[in-house]
Amino acid sequence: MRRVDTAQGFNRGSAWGVAAGALAVWAGCAEPKTGGGGAADTMDSGARVVPQEPGTFRVAMVADTHVIGPEYVCCSESEGIDNESIMKTPERLAAVVAAINAVEPPPELVFVLGDVVHDTLVLDTVEEYGSVETGYSRARQLLDGLNMPVHLVWGNHDYEVHCDTRPTDKPRELAHAVFEDVMEGAPTGVVRHKGWRFLLANSQLGPTWDPASPMCDTDLASYGREQLAWLDGELAAGEPSVVMAHYMMLVTKAGEDPTGPTPDLRAVLSRHEAMRLFLAGHTHRWIDLRETEQFPHMVLGATRYDADNFLLFDFDEGGEGYTIPDYDKASWNGVCAQTWAYDGQPAAVTGAVEEGDCGAGR
Repeated sequence: MRRVDTAQGFNRGSAWGVAAGALAVWAGCAEPKTGGGGAADTMDSGARVVPQEPGTFRVAMVADTHVIGPEYVCCSESEGIDNESIMKTPERLAAVVAAINAVEPPPELVFVLGDVVHDTLVLDTVEEYGSVETGYSRARQLLDGLNMPVHLVWGNHDYEVHCDTRPTDKPRELAHAVFEDVMEGAPTGVVRHKGWRFLLANSQLGPTWDPASPMCDTDLASYGREQLAWLDGELAAGEPSVVMAHYMMLVTKAGEDPTGPTPDLRAVLSRHEAMRLFLAGHTHRWIDLRETEQFPHMVLGATRYDADNFLLFDFDEGGEGYTIPDYDKASWNGVCAQTWAYDGQPAAVTGAVEEGDCGAGR
């Protein structure tokens, strides 16, 4: 378990050492840890080892569900666990939905941190998606099984855009229209709940995701001037805020709008005291980057690889801080997580067999 009191400030030291280590692990230069614990074994949590307390509300975070539909042709992923895992994504999301529904006390909100679907944008009109089964309709059906509201962040696989334009590419506007029609999700959004703001940012709306831009590089996130100004305005309101996007900060374009008042995401987030937490996915590994920025920053492991890959946050109403009751289940710097029970105080299940695809895949 890990407790963060946001009024205490954050450690700004050791930033580049932690950042370099995170990039090395993501690039496959370090072996993933397949057991629980990891960084949690060496950091002082300051946590309260108690069930969810009065005056708090619970949120479940999920990342990289990568739901495929019948349009997906196996197997075009990287060799090994990437090809193995992609074929299991619908059943893994179904298992996550069942697990979250069984949590006591239950979450009040669920967020998915991008790559909701995988290579599903193959048709040309919104109307076609309403008449056939696709990854979109499968994901919608599975997520509709949650007993609480779910909100979706967009990821790179929710689009079909490349800098070297390909015949299979589709306009971002089509992706937005299909997502809105089938998934009832907008490209960006804000959820206000019990004194907190949850900002759903889109890391694919800036120049690195525009084939016509000289900055185009879809390995990097960018947000665009309009979205950066929107985030700046939301944070300026002063309400404690959690920002969620698909790409972590280390692969976010710096200076994407050098002449504007909000040159990049880091500049926006760093200037506001209301900024409490930045969550991302994309790397498919559990990475705790809280010492790399002026605000806590964490990357969640992908549901695609392990149905145990979700995390709970118990937020104090009014914004004092939050507790992560199952922090220690994650294999920090690795791909998978331990199996935990959630029938009161979250705890590891003794003797549980690991069913995830936990090899050295990114």
